[in-house]
Amino acid sequence: MAENDVEKIATAPARSSGEMQGEVLKAVPQEQGEEYATARGEAPKGKLRRSFKTRHVQMIALGANIGSGIYVSSGKALRYGSAPGMLIGYGLICIQAMCMMNLLSEAQCLFPTSGSFIDHATRFVDPALGFAIGFCEWFGALTVVAAEGAVVPIVAQYWTDAVPPAAWYTIYLVVVLGQHVLPNRVFAEFEFFTGALKVTITFIVLFVMLIICCGFGGNAIDRGYNYENLSAFPNGFKGVAMVFILAAWATGGQEIIGISSGESAFPRWELPRACKNLFIRIMLIYMSACVYITVLVPYTDDALLAEGNQLIRSPFIIAFKKVGINVLPDIVNVMLLIGLAGIGSESMFTASRIQTAMARMGMMPAIFGKVDKLGRPIYSNICCAIISIVMTYINTSTGGATAFTWFSSVSATTTFFAWLTIPITNFCMHRALRAQEDPALQLKHAFRVRWYPFVPLFLFVTTLFTLACTIYTSASPIDGPSAADTFFETMLCMPLFITAFISWKVWFRTKIQDPKTADLKSGRRYLTEEELEKLDSYYAMPLWKRLRSYVTF
Repeated sequence: MAENDVEKIATAPARSSGEMQGEVLKAVPQEQGEEYATARGEAPKGKLRRSFKTRHVQMIALGANIGSGIYVSSGKALRYGSAPGMLIGYGLICIQAMCMMNLLSEAQCLFPTSGSFIDHATRFVDPALGFAIGFCEWFGALTVVAAEGAVVPIVAQYWTDAVPPAAWYTIYLVVVLGQHVLPNRVFAEFEFFTGALKVTITFIVLFVMLIICCGFGGNAIDRGYNYENLSAFPNGFKGVAMVFILAAWATGGQEIIGISSGESAFPRWELPRACKNLFIRIMLIYMSACVYITVLVPYTDDALLAEGNQLIRSPFIIAFKKVGINVLPDIVNVMLLIGLAGIGSESMFTASRIQTAMARMGMMPAIFGKVDKLGRPIYSNICCAIISIVMTYINTSTGGATAFTWFSSVSATTTFFAWLTIPITNFCMHRALRAQEDPALQLKHAFRVRWYPFVPLFLFVTTLFTLACTIYTSASPIDGPSAADTFFETMLCMPLFITAFISWKVWFRTKIQDPKTADLKSGRRYLTEEELEKLDSYYAMPLWKRLRSYVTF
């Protein structure tokens, strides 16, 4: 009865969004779509629990991926791209990230399954695309767990090299994997705590950088040297192109917000707020950091090329030491260690949820789709933990370290393939809604992307451009000769993605989804009357009260 009623509502004559929302609510069962999603990352029994609160999702959006990418890799971006190249590279990647997050949120508010954009690609585009991007995201997330662990001893060596790397790996893995043995709420609280700490320390660091830009330290540092005395583009276009992959590594990973929203209590409330928090992170952290770095540290500074510990090549540390601030580097080091554990834990969560969702979509062995009474995907957790442990400890041998470098390259470019998939999926979702005359995006308080279809088109075209630039710099590096191993150290994801797509397409003979029959029911979540009242109350508030509501603890 419910299914037929929903179909009648979808094809009914146009009415106000409030009337349509009320009709839909009468036709939808109490479970709000969760029971429908037997093949989309949710199941009637053994469901992943919606235990993430608003503050958890907001802090993941605000603090996710703040770590070695911005603090250390930014020095490499400055050295290759110079000041203008760094600003152009980070600026474009940050705009792409905001576009991606809005497109992902639009689909995820309607279909908040734990499979997120992997599920959406499968139901709206082609199962082969869903499998290809799902496999690359899953394996890429596991390599991030190991890659963050590999950095721990490097950061710790800033203080002492008496502790062997294997010991640091063990401590890191206990912290990262241990919390996933506990209820999901523990992971959420850990991410909230580490995210809040990272954001707080980062704002302190940026405030100090601003003070230095304004004159603190006197003549100990030469402000604006990049802009006044050095060549704008010393490495030409190739230098700017090199910044794209470094910026994607530093700012990417927002896809975890879509995955985590599959376990959030109120996706329509939390995802749009996560989008706004992402804007704050991008403008107040990444772009302001780029401005301060380019003003205070010349791209010719010898410290950017220094041998030894990577931390001494951080432009933040270089600036602090020049003006005699010697305590902040230690604080930054502590933050980096916490950040490594936080990002490793996020990646472990992402990998296990993707594996569970893909198992329930028939793309991985069914055993990995099982969830225990506490809402933990126990077998996926075990599988991901074993792979992460092996890939982390493999760094202790010379040959293993080389193999790890190749494996970890998967995560470097997976971001670009995800950002290509999401606009395609969004376009196909809109096409399916139109073909089936579904009023989902016209209902009251529906989350809609502004400037459609410009946003998905912009993201798709610019991501193709940045991916092409990455292929170019991988095939013709700035600081070395062209070589196959150098190319695949960055681009290994590309042959994996193509192989996975073609294999699934040929083996299962999948077809592009017909928009008239695309699945618009399973995993769909309608707003309840209580949620509508909450949104009505929120939008009736003055602007200052709405802004204040973002501060939640």
